[in-house]
Amino acid sequence: MNYFASIFLVAYVIERGLETFWNRQKIKGDTVAPYTLYVLVGSYTLVILIIFWELLRQGSQAVSGWMTFVGVILVLISLGGRNWAIRTLGPYHSIQIEIRPNHQLIQSGPYRFVRNPYYLSNIVKAIGLPLAANAEIASLLSLFVYVPLLVFRMILEERALERRFQDSFAAYKNSVPRILPRLFRGQTS
Repeated sequence: MNYFASIFLVAYVIERGLETFWNRQKIKGDTVAPYTLYVLVGSYTLVILIIFWELLRQGSQAVSGWMTFVGVILVLISLGGRNWAIRTLGPYHSIQIEIRPNHQLIQSGPYRFVRNPYYLSNIVKAIGLPLAANAEIASLLSLFVYVPLLVFRMILEERALERRFQDSFAAYKNSVPRILPRLFRGQTS
């Protein structure tokens, strides 16, 4: 069994649970498409359970150290990106798609580079976790179920922001790419 990957995965699940339910200042607002949270949590939980199952199934079978290393690095990068996005949003962060009466369009921090750094971080994590565990089935489930669900939710969230901020969001949308940062200035999304 890949003990390092098992310990890393358990630590990650604990960190994720603590971060998700951490009691921090929040501003209540109108929730859009609340079902997306439950669909994402369900598919993410399934990915995690399959990773554990695959780790148990591996037994003493050799695993790719490079794959584990790359997966761990991706997860650590995703943690940094996700936490930076959450800190930048401050009280506007929510695990739901939530628009507040006094909502502000955040364009600082990682939101200067991409409109959806939180989702980008989750996609990187969705690729990294199964890699860290050398979990092939979980990789497929993550890539073909969880990531498309994240993209769907990201689109719904952008539509809600577009309705709320109209011209301001249109200008932001024209100047900042949705998910992948521009490597060179002057390129359009």
